[in-house]
Amino acid sequence: MTLSRVIPLPVHAAVELATGVALMASPFVFAFGPAGMISAIVLGAALVGLALTVADSGERGSLPLRAHHAYDFGLALSIGLGAVALGIAGDPIAFGVLAVVALVEVLLTTNTRYSPIRA
Repeated sequence: MTLSRVIPLPVHAAVELATGVALMASPFVFAFGPAGMISAIVLGAALVGLALTVADSGERGSLPLRAHHAYDFGLALSIGLGAVALGIAGDPIAFGVLAVVALVEVLLTTNTRYSPIRA
């Protein structure tokens, strides 16, 4: 059985951008510790940067789609590992937020149709 990839790439980019911005804002909303704050801001900025590499129709993005797909998985893994590290370090709020963002990124990546945007 194959997984249905139902999310178009522009929707993927929009969700990724919104998730990155929310992740960068979360330390200020939920009062993370210093390590959680730095982790959330850096990982959120990476998500935003990755989302901005998707181009409009007819243009080539700044990353090939295969690379974007690989970076999505790598970033999801990094966010998940960051969540585990923060949980071990004793920042349960940061752990929870990063774990949810990692799950969102994994679900988004596994359900996205990585094909060129058509006009």
